[in-house]
Amino acid sequence: MDLAQPSKTDFRKPILFLFVLSPAIGELLSGSSPPLAFFNPLAFSLLCTLYGSGALLVRDYARRWKKGWYSILLLGAAYGIIEEGIMVRSFFSPTWKDLGVLGTYGRWLGVNWVWAEWLTIYHSIFSITIPILLVELTNPAVRSQVWLSQKQRWLFRSLFVLAVLLGFAAFPYDASATALVGCVVAVLGLTWLAKRIKPMIPTSQNLKVSKKLVITGVSVPLTFFFFFTGLGPATIPWAGGTMIAGAFIVFAFERLLRRWAKQGFSDLQRLSLVSGALGFFIGLSPILELKGALGMTSVGIGFFFLLFKMRRRVILRVSGLVPYISPQLMPSETPLR
Repeated sequence: MDLAQPSKTDFRKPILFLFVLSPAIGELLSGSSPPLAFFNPLAFSLLCTLYGSGALLVRDYARRWKKGWYSILLLGAAYGIIEEGIMVRSFFSPTWKDLGVLGTYGRWLGVNWVWAEWLTIYHSIFSITIPILLVELTNPAVRSQVWLSQKQRWLFRSLFVLAVLLGFAAFPYDASATALVGCVVAVLGLTWLAKRIKPMIPTSQNLKVSKKLVITGVSVPLTFFFFFTGLGPATIPWAGGTMIAGAFIVFAFERLLRRWAKQGFSDLQRLSLVSGALGFFIGLSPILELKGALGMTSVGIGFFFLLFKMRRRVILRVSGLVPYISPQLMPSETPLR
C-alpha cells in the first residue's frame, strides 16, 4: 500500500480527536485559555480551527513525505512562528499580556527574542507533537497512514488560513514588514528542513528506561518554563546568553531522547514520556485555579483520567486483550514490544 495516499479506511475519529486535542493541550491545559474562555463557542471554534487544522496539516505533510518525529517537531516550530509571529504578533508586541519580564528582557530591534524562542519550542512540543503522538497511540492501526483526502486537505488548509487572517485582524499590533517577512522566511526554512531531514531508524527494540521516562517528561516543561521565565532572566544579564543556553537545553534533551529512541520506544514508553510532560500542567492546574482561573482543577483531573485510560488501553493491547491490527510502520516508527 502506498502510505502517501489515504486508504478507504474511515479516519473521521482520529481527525476529530486531533482537531480538538491540539487546542485542548495547547490552550486549555496550559492555562492560556481557562475553561470559561476556552469553551466560549466563538473562541472554541477559532482555537480548534487554528490549532486543530495546524496539527492535522503538520501530520499530513510528515506522513505524505514519509518522515518521522524530527519533521513533526520542525513543522510544529513553523506552526508556532505562524501563530505567535504572524497571527497575534506576540513576538513583537511589547505589551502582550503574557510577556511579564520578557517584555523588556531580551527585547531588541522590536523583537521579544527570548519569548519568541520559548513560544516556538512550546508550540512545537505541546501544541503539535504531543497531540499527534497521543492520537496515534489511540489509533495504532492507522498511525502510519495518511488520514486526509485531497478535499479534506484543502478544507483544513482553508480553515487554517481563515483562522490566521481572523487572528491577524483581531490583534492589531503593527509589526514591521521586515519582522513579518522574517517570520515567513523562518517558516519556509523550517518546512524545507522538515521535508529533507532523514527519519531516525531504531537499531534495536530493547529500551529499558521506563522508570526514567515520566521524570524526563516532567523535566521538559519544568526546565523550559522556569528557565525562560525565571532563572534565565534572573541570573543571565545578557539575554543572548539565555537564548544560547536555551538552545543547549533543547540539544541536551534531543541527545537523550535520540539515544533512547535508537533503542526503540514501545507505545507504553512513549505514553509514559508524554504523561510526564503533561503531568507538569496537570499538577499546575490547581495552582492556576487558586489564582483565579476557574475550572482548571477539573481540567487537570480530566486530563489525568484521559491519560490513565490511554495507559490502561495500551497495556491491554500489548497484553493481547484488545484486538490490534499491526500497521505497516513508517521508517521512523517503532513496533510494539
